[in-house]
Amino acid sequence: MQHGDVENYGFDQILKAEYDAIKTRRGGGPGRGEGVSGEDVPASLFGVALSGGGIRSSSFCLGVLQALHAHGLIRRMDYLSTVSGGGHIGASMVAAMSHGSEPGQFPFADDPSGRSQAAPRGDRQVSSADVRDSEPVSHIRDHSRYLIPNGMRDILPSVAILFRGLAVNAFLILALIVPLAAITVIANPTVADLDRSILVQVFAPLLTLGKVRCQDQGWCNFPFLATVVLAVASLLYFIAWGLWRSLPERHGLGTGLSGKEVTSFGAKLSGVLIALTVSSFVTEAQGPILSFLYRNLAEEPPTRTATSSIAVGLVAFAGATAGLRATLAGWIQKAMTNATTAVKLRAIASKVVFMAAGLIVPFLIYAAYLALSLWGISQSCIFEHEICHYPLSPGFLFSTHLVTGLWLAAGALLLWEIWIFVLRKPGRETLRVFVDLVATDRNVFGLGVLVLFIFVAFLAAAAVVTRTPAGGYEMVEIYLLATAVVLMLTINFSENANGLHRLYRERLSAAFRLGANAAGSDPLPLSRIDVANAPYLLVNATLNARQRSALGPAAGAARRADEAKDREAITMAVAAGDRKLREPDPVKRGRNAEFFIFSQGFVGSDLTGYIKSELMERHSSQLDLATAIAISGAAVSSNMGRVPIGLLRPTLALLNLRLGYWMSNPRFMKSASLDGPAGRPALEYTRWYDFFRAYLIAESFGLLSDDAAKIYLTDGGHIDNIGLYQLLKRKCRVIIVADAEADPAMTFGALVDAERFARIDLGVRIDIKWQPIRAAALSRKGGAQRDIPEDLPVHDRHFAIGEIDYGSGEKGLLLYVKASVTGDEPDYVLDYERRYPSFPHESTGDQFFSEEQMEAYRALGFHAMMRALTDPDPKKHVPERPEEVQRLLDKLKSHLGLG
Repeated sequence: MQHGDVENYGFDQILKAEYDAIKTRRGGGPGRGEGVSGEDVPASLFGVALSGGGIRSSSFCLGVLQALHAHGLIRRMDYLSTVSGGGHIGASMVAAMSHGSEPGQFPFADDPSGRSQAAPRGDRQVSSADVRDSEPVSHIRDHSRYLIPNGMRDILPSVAILFRGLAVNAFLILALIVPLAAITVIANPTVADLDRSILVQVFAPLLTLGKVRCQDQGWCNFPFLATVVLAVASLLYFIAWGLWRSLPERHGLGTGLSGKEVTSFGAKLSGVLIALTVSSFVTEAQGPILSFLYRNLAEEPPTRTATSSIAVGLVAFAGATAGLRATLAGWIQKAMTNATTAVKLRAIASKVVFMAAGLIVPFLIYAAYLALSLWGISQSCIFEHEICHYPLSPGFLFSTHLVTGLWLAAGALLLWEIWIFVLRKPGRETLRVFVDLVATDRNVFGLGVLVLFIFVAFLAAAAVVTRTPAGGYEMVEIYLLATAVVLMLTINFSENANGLHRLYRERLSAAFRLGANAAGSDPLPLSRIDVANAPYLLVNATLNARQRSALGPAAGAARRADEAKDREAITMAVAAGDRKLREPDPVKRGRNAEFFIFSQGFVGSDLTGYIKSELMERHSSQLDLATAIAISGAAVSSNMGRVPIGLLRPTLALLNLRLGYWMSNPRFMKSASLDGPAGRPALEYTRWYDFFRAYLIAESFGLLSDDAAKIYLTDGGHIDNIGLYQLLKRKCRVIIVADAEADPAMTFGALVDAERFARIDLGVRIDIKWQPIRAAALSRKGGAQRDIPEDLPVHDRHFAIGEIDYGSGEKGLLLYVKASVTGDEPDYVLDYERRYPSFPHESTGDQFFSEEQMEAYRALGFHAMMRALTDPDPKKHVPERPEEVQRLLDKLKSHLGLG
C-alpha cells in the first residue's frame, strides 16, 4: 500500500502477490480478492527449504533436488526458500528454469533435455538409481573451488582486492585520528603543556578573575583538574538528589516529590554528569600518557624496524585469528556438550585468543593516534619550553612549500566535488541540480558544511598556538590541511565498493550461472525471474540491528497502516492487540537480527516493510539475483546477527573481512526520489552515521539499526540457517527441509531455533522427533569401519517427519532430511567417510572442494532424499517403518500426488 510517495507494503499484500504467482505457475488465474484467506489461498502449498553451509550445502542440496526431480516434484514445488550455500544451487536452478536454453526444465537432470527418465510419479516404486551429470552439473563441478577457480591466477587478484580494502580502511581510520591528533597538537603547543589539563588550557581565559589568572596558580597545572571538579560536583549533586528524594517521606509529606526513578529529570541529569566525568577523564589522560611516552622514548627511542615488526606481527595474529574463527568457535561449542578437561582447556584458550585478537586492532589505532600526536608536538616545539605566540597573518597560510602543496590539493578536491555534484548538468540545469542536491541529499551538503566549519574553527584555534623556531615546519598548518584533505576524500568512498562482496558475488555468479542467459553471463534482475517456469524463490538474509529503533517498535507497521497519521487510532489498535502493530523489537529480545528476504516480487522485512524488487533495483543498480545470493551467503562479516563475536567485530571490519552489504532501507524508499539528481534516493536520516557516511565505524562497533537510511545485511544463517521460518510464515501445507549445516555434535541447533521463532512470532507449533537421527549419527562415530546390515532400521534415520500446527485447525507436514551417514550409502561415499571422519560435517571454512569431496556430499543428499520418499523394497528384507512415520509419509505423498 502506498502512503504519499512511499511505496511500502505489508506482509499480507506481498503474500497475495506470491499466491497469484503460484496460481499462475499452476495454470490458474490470479486471486480475486485483496486478502490472502479462504479460496484465495492455493491448495496444498508445497515448499522446499535448502540450508546454509557453503559449497558443502550446495553439493548436498544438489543431490536433494535431483531426488525430488526423480519423483516429479520440481514442477510441483511452489516455494523454494534458500539460505547461503543452499541458495547457490537453488538460485542456479531457478535462473536456468527462468532463462536457460529450455525454460521450465530442470537443469540438473541426467539427460540433455532436462527431462527425467525416472518412473512416473504415480508409481510408488520410483527407481532409486542415481543420475549422471548434465552439462550444468559438470560446470558446477569444474567450479567447485569457486573462490579460486583458476588457481594462482585468481589468488593474486583476490589478495590485491583484499589489500585494496585494507588500504581504504586504513585511510578511513585516518579520518578519525588525524582530526583528533590535530586538536591534540593545537591544545598542547609544547611538551610542557602535556602535564596540564587540556580542558583547562582551552578554557583558561574564562578562569581569570581580575588579576588572578589560572595559569599563575599551582592548582591549575593539575592534569586531571576538570575530572576532579566534575567528580566533586557529581558527588554533591547525588547527595542533594538523595535528600530531595528522602525529605517527603521523612517528614510525612507523601510521595509527590518522589516520582519515577529511571525517567525522572534527576536520573537523566545524573547520567549526563557521569558521562561528562568519564569523558573528561579520558580526554585529560591523553596528556600524561603522551608526556610519559615522550620522556621515555626521547631517552631510548625504538627503532623503526622493531616498531614495524611488532605492528605487522600483531596484525598477522589478528588476521589469523579471524581466519580460524570457525575452528575456535567450534572448540567453544564442543565444550558445551563435552565436559572433558582437554576440551574445556581448548575452549578457554579459544576465548583468550578471541579477546586478544579483538583488542589488537583498536590498540593499533590508538597507538597510531598517540604517535601522530607525539610527533606533531615534538616537531612543533623542538625546545621543551619554547613559547612564542604569534598573530594570524597572510604568511601563515603559505609558510612552506609542503603546506602550499597541500592547499593546492585541497583546492583541487573541492573543485572535483563541485564538478561531480553540481556541474554534471550544463546550462540552466545547474542551478536546479544544486537546489535539488541541497534539498534531497542532505548527506553531501551537510558534510560540506561540517568540514568547512571544522576547518575554520581549526584555523581560528591555530592563531594562538606556538610555532617552531625560525626555519621549522608549521606542524599545525600541516595537520589542519591533512585533516581537510582526508575528510574530503573520505566523503567519496562507498560503503560497499571496497569490501569483499563484489568479488564473492562475481565468483558465485560465474560458478553457478546466476545470470539471465544459458551461460549466466548477463546479470539477472530479481524482478525478471520467470515465476511461471520456476518455483517462487525466497532468498533469506539477515538484517542486523543492535540499536533500538529511534522510531519505535511499531513505526514500520504504523507507516503502512491506513490511519498512519492518526496517532490516537494507532494507540487504540495496539491496546486492542492488533498483531500487525505489535512488531517485536529484535534488540529488546536479544536477537539483534531480523528476517529479511529477496524475491521476484519484493524486498524487505516486517520491520522495514516491503517494496517491489523492481523499485529497489532502480535505486540500487548492483542489486540482482547474484547480489541477493552473495548477501545470503555473507557468513564472514563484522556483524553476524544473533551470533556473538564481541571484540572481534572491529578486527573483522578493519581487516576487510567483510562480506556484508549496506542497502537502502525499504522503510523510507520513495518513488519520487527516482526523479532526483542522478537518480539518488531521497532517504530519511535518523542515525548519525548515515549523515556522515561513517558506515565502517557503525559496522566496526555494531551501531546498527533497522530505522537507519541504510541497513546492514548478512548471511541468512545468522538468524535462520535452514530457511524454514519463511515457509511456515506462508503456511505451506507440505515442507521439505534439506539441512546440511556443519553440526558435528548433532545438536540440531538450526531446526530448534526455527521452531522457537515460529512459536514466538507466528504461534506455529512443530511436533517432530529428530532424536533418532542424532542417536544413529553419534553411535556411528568411531565405528565407520564396520558394516551395517541393510535390514536394520537405522538406515531410515536420514530423515524425520512431523506435523505442523498453524492453529485454527490448520495442519501441515514437515519432512526434515539431515546430512548424516548410516552405512547404506554408495561405496565411494563410505570410503570418503573412512578417510575423512568429519564427513558430512566438514568445516564451512573449506570452500575449495575437490571432485571427490563434492560428489560425496551430492550422492549423500540424493540417497537421503530418495530414502525418505521411496517406500522400502520388501525384496531386500528392509523392516517396515514405524506406523506413525509411515502414516505421515503416506499423507505427505498424497498431498504431493505421489500416492
